[in-house]
Amino acid sequence: MSLRQFHLVFVTVVTCLFLGMGGWSLKGYFDHQGGLLLWLGAGSFAGALLVVVYGAWFLRKTRRMGLIE
Repeated sequence: MSLRQFHLVFVTVVTCLFLGMGGWSLKGYFDHQGGLLLWLGAGSFAGALLVVVYGAWFLRKTRRMGLIE
């Protein structure tokens, strides 16, 4: 596995973890009405969005460099 492939797998795993954490936090917020859980959920979804944007940027950059087969 190349470093590029590992990077893409890592970005995918981190995105899934952010989405899972966001869903878990929002479920907790709706069950218990804890304000911190709402912020944690929103921050997790924002982090997931940022990681997806970074992944798209990374793919575009590696394509321009000719690193994608």
